[in-house]
Formats: sequence, structure tokens, C-alpha cells
Amino acid sequence: MKNSNTDLVRFCINKIGVPYVMGTSGKVLTRGALLDLIKRNPAGWFTAKRLPALQSWVGRQTADCHGIVEWFIAELAGEIWRYDVTADSAFASAAEKGGIETIPELPGVCVRYPGHIGVYIGGGYVVEARGFDYGVCITPLRGRPWTHWYKHPKIKYTGTALALPSPEKVGKTTDRYSVVWLQLALNRQIAAGYIKGQPLYVDGVYGGSTARAAAAYWKKKGWTVKDEVWGVGKNTLKALQKV
Repeated sequence: MKNSNTDLVRFCINKIGVPYVMGTSGKVLTRGALLDLIKRNPAGWFTAKRLPALQSWVGRQTADCHGIVEWFIAELAGEIWRYDVTADSAFASAAEKGGIETIPELPGVCVRYPGHIGVYIGGGYVVEARGFDYGVCITPLRGRPWTHWYKHPKIKYTGTALALPSPEKVGKTTDRYSVVWLQLALNRQIAAGYIKGQPLYVDGVYGGSTARAAAAYWKKKGWTVKDEVWGVGKNTLKALQKV
């Protein structure tokens, strides 16, 4: 893993499902850490109603919105957590930023509104540690109240396209990143009019809609296929890079 915008996207997508706990950034949540967080935020986020779920997450890795980026940076440093910055501070220190209506089609730029951030993955979708009820999840860019985008000051922006899945195959048992990559690629083919159908909802799950879209792509290519394609290999992936 390198410090790049595309590696940040891969990292964040593969953290989908991680619980949201305010003030955490990827370390395993211990009872001591939880008690300390409660003590430091007695009247705020750590309510009695949330306590049973929080206690059930002890022993798991957890993160808040900017904590995902801090987690990525810690992984790059060999699991050394030295970077501890609020979401608003990261935005304030960014050199390149703008209103959300000017967001570039660049995976790995951050999106924000006061007090909260997400990581844009391309194709109109964002990965964010959305909150207690959601954890880390994928959300449509247009479905959330983002106000600005920015290039994170600790991330190197070196590429404009997501890297191919590795290994070069996608199916029901591959990682989230691989399925998201495929869904975004199929959506580009749909947007270009190469295959017909409604755009896929990008969620990292290889279900029937994704299988049918893959089948439509195979048929357009003239490849032998049944009604649904439940796994694709490197030749399909390389072809899908081209619109």
C-alpha cells in the first residue's frame, strides 16, 4: 500500500461495515479506551442508549469520519498513530478545495460539511463513517448535504483512475473493493450508452443487478453468456477500463 489517493479509496472501501465510534481511528476498542472516551465526553455522543452497542464493539476496530483517514496514515507508518486532526482542521489546512458543485472526478478527494467528511470514490459515490446507526458505508454523493471538496493535505494525489482488482477477478466471494470497482466500471458503460439499463446502486455486493449488467456487457461484446454472469476475470476487467 502506498500513500496515494487511489490507495486511500481501496482502503476505505474495504473498511465498509466497521462501527462508528466518535474519537476513534482504527485501533481495537478496549474497555479502558471506551471508559476514557465516555469520561471525556460525558454529556455528548456517548449516551446511555448507545452504551450496549458500544460495549458489544469492544475488541473490534472502530473509527469516526476523519478517523478513517488517520487509520490509513497510521497503516502507512507501520501502525503508528501520530496523526490526530479533526475533520474541520483537515479542511482548513487543505491547499486545494472548492464548492461541492465544482468537485473533480478524482477518486480520493474528500467531501465535507462542518464537522464531517467522506472520501469520494468516483462515479458519484462516497465512502464515509456516517454515524452510530450506519458505521462505514457507501452513500451517493448527491444524497448527502456536502458543501465542499478538498484534496487532503496528507494524501498524495498521483492517479485519476482506480487500480484494477488484485487478483484480477471479481465474483460473489471477492473483496468489497473488487465488486465496487466492477459496479463503477459497468456504470460507465451504461452512462456511455454501450449497454442499456438503469445504473447500478454501488454497494460492493455482487447481486442479481450486477450479474445482469455484466451479462449485458458480455452480450454486447459477442461473448457466450447465459442470463447472468456470476464472476468475471482479467480479460473482462481490462476491457471494462475502456468506455
